[in-house]
Amino acid sequence: MSIFKRVEDITMATLHEVLDRVEDPVAMLNQYMRDMESEISRAEVSIARQVAMEKKWSLLVGETQERMEKRSRQAELAVDMGEEEVARRALEDKQTCEVKIEEYRNNHQMAKQQTSMLREQLQELKEKFYEMRNKKAALLARANVARTSRQMNVVMNSIDTESAAKGFARMEEKILMMEADAEARQYMRAHYSSAMPAGYNPNPRVEEELSRLKEARKKPSQTENSATKLPEK
Repeated sequence: MSIFKRVEDITMATLHEVLDRVEDPVAMLNQYMRDMESEISRAEVSIARQVAMEKKWSLLVGETQERMEKRSRQAELAVDMGEEEVARRALEDKQTCEVKIEEYRNNHQMAKQQTSMLREQLQELKEKFYEMRNKKAALLARANVARTSRQMNVVMNSIDTESAAKGFARMEEKILMMEADAEARQYMRAHYSSAMPAGYNPNPRVEEELSRLKEARKKPSQTENSATKLPEK
């Protein structure tokens, strides 16, 4: 492998590593999910406050309605008793309540509309969150496959395939020579351990020494046989 190829591979690997640290898909997906969870939590808090405000306006409407009815009864009683000044103050407060109750009713209606709108937005946000959560697993699997494939490509690019192929060829040739040598040795051992083939030309000196050895091995047995014979009478 050339030095330029090695430098290029190292540079590309470093670049990918830097990009991974800058924007890791897994980390970004997790961050997106955390952000959406935070948004959902804030929306739920806002809705809870809005519902509390809605209840507050509803209570004010009810209290003001009761106050109006009370002032109306007080004015009627004061008129019956001839106390016009008391009846006048009761009617003034009643009219004030009429203005306030209209304002409270408008605020209550607006609070209800805002609560309904926030609930729709929250439902939409939750549906989006569930969709992203279901998609997250598939995206993480794809990211894992892409990362593994890229790592394998980097490894393959860093390997000098031409040198490796030549090395394998040399090793294969050496193994073939070892196998041929083993087969030749096995053949020679089997050949010389068997009987001599026809047409073998013996060594005269070896044959002469072999004959003497045979005669020497026969004499002790002949002497022993003669010693065992009985003398004739």
